[in-house]
Amino acid sequence: MKVSVLMTIYNAAPFLRESIDSLMAQSFSDWELIAVENGSTDGSAAILADYKDPRIRVFPFPRNIGRTPALAYALSHSKGEYAAVLDADDFAYPQRFSRQVEFLDNNPETVLVASWVERMDEKGRVFGTWEPPVNTDELHECLGWINPIVNSSAMYRRENALAAGGYPQQYTYAQDFALTLALAQYGKLAVMGEYLCKLRIFSGNMSHSSRHAIDVAAESMALMKYAGEKLPLSKKARRMNRCAIAKYEIRRGLAMLRGGDVFLGFKKVFSALAANPDVLWTNQLFRSPFQAV
Repeated sequence: MKVSVLMTIYNAAPFLRESIDSLMAQSFSDWELIAVENGSTDGSAAILADYKDPRIRVFPFPRNIGRTPALAYALSHSKGEYAAVLDADDFAYPQRFSRQVEFLDNNPETVLVASWVERMDEKGRVFGTWEPPVNTDELHECLGWINPIVNSSAMYRRENALAAGGYPQQYTYAQDFALTLALAQYGKLAVMGEYLCKLRIFSGNMSHSSRHAIDVAAESMALMKYAGEKLPLSKKARRMNRCAIAKYEIRRGLAMLRGGDVFLGFKKVFSALAANPDVLWTNQLFRSPFQAV
């Protein structure tokens, strides 16, 4: 088995068939799908049951165990030399696996390869792109201040991921970036300058919850600190890393303000600004240079 596709599924019925059909249409056929049905209540299990392809292995859970445990479970049951991720609402172009397998086969020093990504809305309409650096040095540098890898575009060496500890259980939302940073200790990362998948962006989701925003910011800040400690960053990248840490502390403080914790929210915002005023005049606070709209 060459490629194991990891997919966690929770109430993804409106998009699941399109996602799985994009796997069925791959020009590269030596793959298996590890489909973790994570306690859905919307008919996702019935959609999975429609597929009789022996490459599709379904692991049902009676209730949701969380995304990180589900990904860890999928990785532990995978058999492929390479592991690829495809979220249940995203789409892979037919050449994705063939192009990424060829790249990893020809570049043994690379532990993970991703691609540029098209961004689409709930109806599948493309409205923007995500184009991280294809230059290896630039890609590794930006790990110090942003996650450049879209999860549904990533393919990595399974043995390296297992050696790195897989998906760390302490991260509820940023488990993919945590694994990427761990893999960067084992070899090179790469991005192919072509669009190999489409990422679905929802206009209304959990991000409107202050609790969710607080937790995401806290995890992102922890990983930025980890990147600053573990990666051999340039002077410029270290400055950007400090700005990124301040950015997430500010975001956490603002989310606390929205949630009603006024004193602690203001304290975090002002302490982050005092510690790193550079964040006010970098592009770190609100947007990424890789995002084209």
